[in-house]
Amino acid sequence: MSFGLTIKNNNNEFLISDAMRNLHHHTTVTNPSISVPFTNYGGLTRFTYTFNLNSAYIPVPFFTTPFTDRYYAIEKVSQSGNTWTVQLISDKGFPTITDSGSNPSGSQIVTSLSGIEYQSATANIGTGAPYLTTPSSGDHFIALYAQNQPNFFLQGTSFNGIISFKIVWDGSVVPLVGADSNGGVSVQVTNGVMPTSFTSGGNQGVVTTDGNTYLPFKADETGQPTHVGDGYATTSVTSIPGTSNYNSVAVFKVQKQGYTTTGGSSGNSATGSYGSSQIPKLIVFADARAVTGSETFGMTVFKSDGTAAFDNRKNPLILKQLTSVSFPTDATNTFTGSGLSARNASGPVSTWSTQATPNQYNNITVNTMPSNTMFYYPTVTQTHQQVSRTEIETECDGAVVKGNCLGSERDYFWRSTYWNFYRGGVLRHNSTTIRAGYIDVEYGSYHSRTTSGSFFGFSTGDSAGSTTGKWAWDSDRINAAGTGVNTLLIGDATNYI
Repeated sequence: MSFGLTIKNNNNEFLISDAMRNLHHHTTVTNPSISVPFTNYGGLTRFTYTFNLNSAYIPVPFFTTPFTDRYYAIEKVSQSGNTWTVQLISDKGFPTITDSGSNPSGSQIVTSLSGIEYQSATANIGTGAPYLTTPSSGDHFIALYAQNQPNFFLQGTSFNGIISFKIVWDGSVVPLVGADSNGGVSVQVTNGVMPTSFTSGGNQGVVTTDGNTYLPFKADETGQPTHVGDGYATTSVTSIPGTSNYNSVAVFKVQKQGYTTTGGSSGNSATGSYGSSQIPKLIVFADARAVTGSETFGMTVFKSDGTAAFDNRKNPLILKQLTSVSFPTDATNTFTGSGLSARNASGPVSTWSTQATPNQYNNITVNTMPSNTMFYYPTVTQTHQQVSRTEIETECDGAVVKGNCLGSERDYFWRSTYWNFYRGGVLRHNSTTIRAGYIDVEYGSYHSRTTSGSFFGFSTGDSAGSTTGKWAWDSDRINAAGTGVNTLLIGDATNYI
């Protein structure tokens, strides 16, 4: 250009120029809405500010940091028409915390046990294939079937051979892994007891695929059978016409154990209050074209296209310094999972919270900052940490002989994964030190249960079980360092509040 205006200071830094868009003070917002989603895991406070600005221009929001022991960051900037919203987050809750509700807890997996059911019409026990015809509505039973093994059930613990196993619940055949077209699974019985080992699709066991466990009961409902002839409700032995073969069937009563999940408790937000001096102030800047004012004199610098580059009707943005910040790999080095439960991610919350509270940071040395510092830092750094716990429990409803359960047996496999999701933030530690650390913005758990059950010493294998909870937003660490990724602008808020 052959004409224009440029003003510099003694350090040869640009103050005003017609070659650039100068940012000017647009507004200062001091009355945000305040929410404290949780006070555990280091705590989280969210400040939501709204203001008006012509949608043709982009605001540049700075914030003050009333506390020197808290991390702050701009989490979100959004716009609807000329109304803009800025969300600022900080760790910790209200200055004075009173927890008026229960601590957050994960969902729980609980059992749901039906009554003992039985209905098995004689017409449903056939003489040919299928040995049990299509069940009638209301049928409930567990049936054992053998071919050419007449009265196998009378032999009790003396019986050795192959039988087929079938479950019917409320008129429907329960789906079993590896079942034949009749819905039965063939197994080898030794001394009247079915095997406890299982190979999916093979001939050594049965797995229900509906996520439930089905328990056989004796006719008198006093307990569960320990072998093929123990307390059956009814039997049938029939010859197959035209052959020398026999079908033998023993039928038992049945009970269903299902699994349901409860939603758990999210807890109430902590109660408390912020004083006016404890609320961060949002100081918004925009380029000169968005500036309006009542002054009738002063100086306006125009670009060659006739639009404003500088307008003294609003204070210009004056930066004290610019620096970049980098973040540690992890938010915490204590998230080990020690003391946490494998069952249903039920906590204890105090242990989870203590371990997951961020404690890692990097120190960044800067020039001496103003006593009333303001920062521009939109958080782009995120990291995720998780820990898993597992547990196995065996239940036996009968006697245990040489390590073998004679009765109904269930093996529960529990796995709970606890996770926390963090965003980067900055803390004004002292006049020459910025700390780059983390704010916990989300937490959750994912837990599962599978059951390997058996009765008559017979394995029901691994059921589908139950899963509940949620995974984290992201399982990675991104934007922790890099040129231009985490730029921090530092200014003096004195002239704008």
